[in-house]
Amino acid sequence: MRLRHIVTLSSLLGLLAVALPAHAEDAQGFIQREHSQLEGILHKPASPARDAEVNQGLDTFVDYDEMTRRTFGSPCPPTLPNCEDLWAKLDDAKRTEVSDLLKQLVRKSYRKNLLKTLDFDITYKGTKLQGGDTRVITEAQDKNKPHDPPVRVDYIVKQSGTSFTAVDFVTEGSSLVKNYYTQFRTKMDDPNLGYPNIVAKLKEKIAKP
Repeated sequence: MRLRHIVTLSSLLGLLAVALPAHAEDAQGFIQREHSQLEGILHKPASPARDAEVNQGLDTFVDYDEMTRRTFGSPCPPTLPNCEDLWAKLDDAKRTEVSDLLKQLVRKSYRKNLLKTLDFDITYKGTKLQGGDTRVITEAQDKNKPHDPPVRVDYIVKQSGTSFTAVDFVTEGSSLVKNYYTQFRTKMDDPNLGYPNIVAKLKEKIAKP
């Protein structure tokens, strides 16, 4: 009887082990994984195929639509007083247009910055809650200039169920979302600039080498 009880218990524990989910990835683990994958791609020889692979990786890493909404104040950057929802003023066609342009610009800028920091050591300094998001804190140290101060880069990560996406990048305290919101609001408030000028400036930045 005792042996049968042991066998039955072992079988039950085996079933429980199969039923229990694997350790869930957290926001920092998500950033580490995505950053490592993108770095691996960028170590390949430069080519259009490599750039396309980087773009594909970034498309699963960054929530461009959410980032675009935030750059137009939906929701507003938490540290900006008297923030206005500019997104509500755009029709569907304009929303689609600026989302696509910002996607192109973020792809280009992030790829360029990653190439600059391929010889940097990345240290992960933990996380902290920021509203409904998680802020992943990192420092990048140039391996060839160990005496230079490290560059702090934080990632604002949004969680949806068990998945994560980046919705903002904060470099040395400067938020991409906040900076764009400030620029967009200035242009939207100026009758001589407005939405057309936003589109023109985004296209100009995308076209620059």
